Amino acid sequence: MMNDDDRVKVDGSASMYKDLSTGVVINTNVEEITQARARKKAKIARKQQEKALENEVSDLRSELSELKELIKKLVD
Repeated sequence: MMNDDDRVKVDGSASMYKDLSTGVVINTNVEEITQARARKKAKIARKQQEKALENEVSDLRSELSELKELIKKLVD
């Protein structure tokens, strides 16, 4: 486990520390971490929704093309 000698405070941040042994920056503000996770989850959900809409549009285009072909056959 890390002790205070193993980390230093990051300038300009009250909740960020740098682990001297690994160089990793650690955020100790639980609220910020929770908000970041919520933003990430919302971003993933938006991307999934966009992908679903893209698939739906693609399907609709395909169906429209099929309808056009059927109409052409009926007209001929």
